[in-house]
Amino acid sequence: MAGRAKVTVTGLDELERKLRALPDIINRAAKRAVAEETHETAQDMRRNAPRDTGHLVEGINEQYVKDGLTGRAVSTADYTTYVIHGTSTHAPDDFIEPAAQRARRRFAGRVEQYAKEELKRLG
Repeated sequence: MAGRAKVTVTGLDELERKLRALPDIINRAAKRAVAEETHETAQDMRRNAPRDTGHLVEGINEQYVKDGLTGRAVSTADYTTYVIHGTSTHAPDDFIEPAAQRARRRFAGRVEQYAKEELKRLG
C-alpha cells in the first residue's frame, strides 16, 4: 500500500466570508461608478453644449433608476434634436454623442477601480 499524504487546508472560513461578500462589493462599486460616470457625462455635455440663452445647458440633467445601477445624462430642452442634427439654417452641433463615447471608454475602468478599492477594504 502506497504512503498517504496528509493535507491541511486553513482559511476556508475566511475565504467563504470573502466570496459571500463579492456580490455586495461589485454592486457598491457599480453604483458608485454609475453615479460618477453619469455626473461626469452630464458635466461634459454642459461644457460642450452651445450657449445662446443658456436654456440648453440648464436643461441637461442626471437621471437615475431607483436601484442605482442605471443613470442617464439627458438634455430636456425642446429643441435639442435640432441642435444635434442641425436645421436648414444651422449646422449640427452634437454635444451628446461625443460625451457618450467618452463615457463608454471610461466606464469599465471606473468599475474596475472601485471594485479593487472595495476588495482592499474587505481585507
